[in-house]
Amino acid sequence: MGSLACITTGFETVARAPWLAVPPVLLDLFLWLGPRLSVAPILQEIKAFFVQWSATSAAVPEVGDAYTLLGQILDELSANFNLFTLLNPAPLLGVPALMPARLTALNPLGGQIAIEITSLLVFTVMALALGLFGLGLGAHFLGSIGRRVITETESSLPGPSTIWVLWGQLLKVGSLILAVLLSFAMALSFLASLISLVSLTLAGLVLTLASSIVLFVALHLVFAIPAIVQLRRGIAQALKESLLLTRSDFLHVILLFGLIGVISQGLRVVWMLPKPDSWTTVVGLVGHAFVSTALTAALMVFYQERLQYLEVIKRIYATRLKEAKAHPLIGE
Repeated sequence: MGSLACITTGFETVARAPWLAVPPVLLDLFLWLGPRLSVAPILQEIKAFFVQWSATSAAVPEVGDAYTLLGQILDELSANFNLFTLLNPAPLLGVPALMPARLTALNPLGGQIAIEITSLLVFTVMALALGLFGLGLGAHFLGSIGRRVITETESSLPGPSTIWVLWGQLLKVGSLILAVLLSFAMALSFLASLISLVSLTLAGLVLTLASSIVLFVALHLVFAIPAIVQLRRGIAQALKESLLLTRSDFLHVILLFGLIGVISQGLRVVWMLPKPDSWTTVVGLVGHAFVSTALTAALMVFYQERLQYLEVIKRIYATRLKEAKAHPLIGE
């Protein structure tokens, strides 16, 4: 099946099993109508620190402008950020949600009730707990889609394991991603700080290049999630097979994610048209839930369709490796 056919199959799967889209709807409703876990006091302390720091750099206009922009961002987050958005810890690891992108505290009930967190320790504990619970929700969501896709395509794959096993696998993946991103961010921040002393423009180019590298790597490893869900692979094997699949069928992978990006981002504009303080926002939440669930199903369909091809590629690589070991000169 081609990329477009896989996406069509994903939509047909969810159309025949619309209950698969219920978790995203419920999560968005909670983030929209429920209480807001605010970290405004902590963000304002950070802002005060940078205000004092910027006072020492007032002679450099570019630095002053950067601190002004940072202060505006912190004020916006203080007014609208909801820590409960960590219930969707990362794309494909949690239940997809639309409300975090809207960054608003408005709703038809008169606004969200803010519960403020003033301690950095409490913030850390809550963030970890919400992320962990969000991975559990993601395990249930992905497992349900994986089982339905296997049923719809009449596949002989083993299918998802229990929610507890899948939860543990997603936790390992999430921990690995977090550790790599934190290490990369720290190294990048140090490098960007040094470069910014010479040129802020050059520092911006470095950050843009780093973002492109992260996106490129993520593209190669994204199929590890379907491998874990549908084949019960271990983390290392899932990552290896994802890399091999992407390298061997790169054009179709690019086409698939291009279509997913156009559909998801194009329709996101439509879903966000209703004002957040209007009940018509429900239409956008339901539409986003259906489309996001269908695109997740399409990703699993695409992976299933490439499994036989992937096994052929693995055998070819294994044969070449044996030949290289048996005949070193030929291998070179």
